[in-house]
Amino acid sequence: MIYFKVLVLNLIIVLLLPVILLQALWVRKKTAVLPEPDGERVLTSADSKLLLTNNVLVIGDSAAAGVGATTQMGALTGLLYSNLVKHGPTRVTLNAKTGFKSEDVLNLLHEMPAEHFSSVLVSIGVNDVTKFVPLKRWRQNIDAMSTLLSDKFGCETILFTALPPIHCFPALPQPLRALLGYRAWLLNQALADSVTDQANADILYVSALNVSGTMTDIQQSGLMAEDGFHPSTKGYEIWAHSALEKLSTLYSTTMDTTKKVTAKTDVTATK
Repeated sequence: MIYFKVLVLNLIIVLLLPVILLQALWVRKKTAVLPEPDGERVLTSADSKLLLTNNVLVIGDSAAAGVGATTQMGALTGLLYSNLVKHGPTRVTLNAKTGFKSEDVLNLLHEMPAEHFSSVLVSIGVNDVTKFVPLKRWRQNIDAMSTLLSDKFGCETILFTALPPIHCFPALPQPLRALLGYRAWLLNQALADSVTDQANADILYVSALNVSGTMTDIQQSGLMAEDGFHPSTKGYEIWAHSALEKLSTLYSTTMDTTKKVTAKTDVTATK
């Protein structure tokens, strides 16, 4: 069913191709290109030589890299660290780059040396939408990513951030905004299908960022940066808070499952 929807969308894109190309060129010309913020990309507490309570990897695209914030401490990585370090020795590692698609992140994971992370927060998809990565390839990349994060990096919890509401992005005119927004929705559906097959993975839906209303309303909400594409520091605060809540729930669930399996094994062993 989802591939039929892709086919319909592709037909619409072909019909509107001249308009879409002109709008895409116009957006690229007029939209401010914001830099990745300054700041450390590996944040470690003073007690990091002790056993780490939290060892988190943030990986992905420009949003993961913090574009829209002025410093890393006001972006996703810094905000995660500031909250996690209150609960024990913490390290948060950022490995992200503007323009990265799912395939780029997958290649990055292959290149990174093996290391254990307690959890990982992944932000990808917008560039897969704008660069029209096929849905099948997107799904394959997600599956391969989940396998690598589990097997090579020992991640206990993998959290994929759902694609943002592109249909609300102020920088995009219609019909380009609606078409890209619908394509983002399709990628989210494929992401959900993939994650259901992974015991230690889940999707983070940041509902507070699904702002509605006119483009003026969205801009005045303060949740988006001046380029109309990336979160502002206020938006990153909501994202980080939602991620921490979700990771806490996933970790608790994993621990409960482990305890039950261990208890069952112990009981079996005593019989």
